[in-house]
This record gives sequence, structure tokens and C-alpha cells, in this order.
Amino acid sequence: MTISALRYLLAPYGETLVGSGAFSHVFKATEEGSSTQVAIKKSRISNPVKRSVLQHESRILQLLKGHASIPAVYGYGRLEHFEYISMELLGPSLAKQKNDGAGMMTKTVIRIVVQVLAELQHIHDLGIVHRDIKPENLLCSLEDPSTIKIIDFNVSKPFSRDQPTKYDPLKEKRHIMGTIYWASLNSHNGLDLAPHDDLESLAFVALYLLRGSLPWKPRPRGESQVRSQEIVRLMKMSCPGSDLSAGFPNEFGELLAYSRSMQFRHLPDYNELRRSFASLADKLGYSIDNEPLDWTPSYPKPSNPILDEPTLPDTEEYEDIKYDPDNDDGATDSYCAWDIDMWDHRQDGDRDTNLTLPTTQEVELDKSLPIIAEVRKPWNDDI
Repeated sequence: MTISALRYLLAPYGETLVGSGAFSHVFKATEEGSSTQVAIKKSRISNPVKRSVLQHESRILQLLKGHASIPAVYGYGRLEHFEYISMELLGPSLAKQKNDGAGMMTKTVIRIVVQVLAELQHIHDLGIVHRDIKPENLLCSLEDPSTIKIIDFNVSKPFSRDQPTKYDPLKEKRHIMGTIYWASLNSHNGLDLAPHDDLESLAFVALYLLRGSLPWKPRPRGESQVRSQEIVRLMKMSCPGSDLSAGFPNEFGELLAYSRSMQFRHLPDYNELRRSFASLADKLGYSIDNEPLDWTPSYPKPSNPILDEPTLPDTEEYEDIKYDPDNDDGATDSYCAWDIDMWDHRQDGDRDTNLTLPTTQEVELDKSLPIIAEVRKPWNDDI
């Protein structure tokens, strides 16, 4: 079967950029020859890169397709200097739906949790762990804004049932997996991640949406990554679910406690968790089906005390590795990607080899996805 190559025209200047992340930018575009609007995800890529971020994500999206929570993927292409995925165009993220300084209605957060639990069950049942659950990665569907979809699978990978690997982020000066504000304690402690770590991140998201904030704040620019990670880790360790959910239904704190109590090899009991939140909704007189999500802001006053930020000594232990001009080989990161770490011939590259699927599986997935042959912009300057 021959699959037609895809060509896209980006939206007019000023309406184009719809999102940005650590690895890529996302643009609105239209498929040429039709009126279909899509999201084009674009990341710079150097020639020596063999195992690219977006191609990996395109494969994961194909593996997970078939559930309402997974955005449709239409094509992948690697062109000069850049690679692209075309996928379903979505609406705002939960981060954008939440007003600054405000929380969300309890009934809304319950419905979000019930949906995302079902979505994580689908992902985990297929052997994948997301590893970066956060409000920015939970988006509303354009067709039905009450349907929440999960995005950004570029660091997702098959999870292992073997004993988890471990490293010391402090001693090895390595970044944790995921986003520091939402990452699980296992991520802070350098453990390989499993489904219950996605669940812990979901618990942080739910508590944040309820409360309006979490005790650990975004770290200041210029602070070393190692120091930031350690401060947030210590604060998370001192925050049991019962404290974070004080003044709110216990079920939210119990979700965090449950995720932290699980063994590495075990899958969460998603059905029981969903029953728990459905029962909570019923007890509070809320419907969890077929109604638009209520985005009315809430201004709660969490009853637990604000934690004092731990003070770390000014020692090299908490500082990042300094730049050494004597060891500079001339290779540099390109924007929105750590592509020098993915060069197969570089011994110091730290791309997780577990992000690479079995070769036979990759070949089959690549054969079934149309190739993006061209992405054009309707203006002359570079994007």
C-alpha cells in the first residue's frame, strides 16, 4: 500500500505558534489539498542524530492510538535541519484554564482526575509510562472541551518489571526525569520510573488545581539545577497527602499516599481509584458524566501551614557542573533539543536507550505513518 506524502501550510503570522516546550515548538497549520487544520510540532535536529525525539514520540502515539485521550497523529517527517510531527489540533491546557492565584471547583477537579485515571490505565496497560504528567500536558479537546487529552510523549518509554535502576542526581549532577514541580519522589531520588510515578504526578496536579498552588514554588532563574532539585525534593518529602489535602476531600490526599506506597512492579488499581472519586462526586451531589466542565475559579484557603523553604549550604555539592573551555569539542545543543546527547557516536551522550523501541516494531510503525514532505510558511522570514 502506497501512503501519500503530506504537505502543510502554516497559519498566518501572529496566529501560528500555539505552544512551546523543552524540545520543540508547536504551530497551527492546514493540510494542503484539504481544509484540515492540524498541529505541527517542530524540533531542530542535527545530521548525526539517529534516535530523534519527535520520531520516537510519533511511534509512541501510534502505539497508544484508539483511546479518546490520545491525540491523533497524522504524519512524521525529517527535513533539512528540522523534524516534524503533524497531529490533532487541541484547545487550551489545564494550566491555561486555571486563573493565576485561584483554584478550580472541586467538582471540576474530580472529573479531571476520573478522566486522567482512565487515560493512564490505557497508557500503562500498553506497557508505556508517560514520565511528565503536568497541567501543561493535559489539554482540552477542540471538539469537546470537557474531554482532556494527554500530550508530549517524547520522554515516554516502555516500563520494566525488573528491579529499577538507580543513580544519585546530586552526585552525578544529572537532571531528574520530568518537570521538577510535578516529578515524583522516585524521580528526585534517581529511580527508574513506573506507572505509580505518573499517578503521583497526577496527585500533585489535582492538589494544585484544588488549592491554587503547592508549597514548593517555581525556582528562581539562575539557581543551579542540582540545588533546585534538592530543595523541591526535601519539601515534597515533608508533605504527606493528608497535609496537602487539608480542608479538601480526603480522597485527593489519599491518591498521593497510595501512589507513594506502591511497589515498583505493581500497577495501580485504576478501577478502585475511579470508584472512589465517583463515590465522592455522588456524596457531594455532583455529576461526573455528560456535562461541560465548570471552569469557574475558586479561591480556597488551604488550612495546612506554608512550609519554610530548606536552606542548603553554599558548597559545590549543590552546584551544577561548570563549563570547561579546555574540554569544549565545538559541539553545541540546538534549540529546543539536547541533540548532541543523542548522537550515537558520542560516548558521553546521555539519551536513555530505553526510549528506543525494538527495531522490528519501529519499522512497522514507521511504515504505517505518512511522511511529511513539506512544511511551508506564508511569509518570508524564518520561524
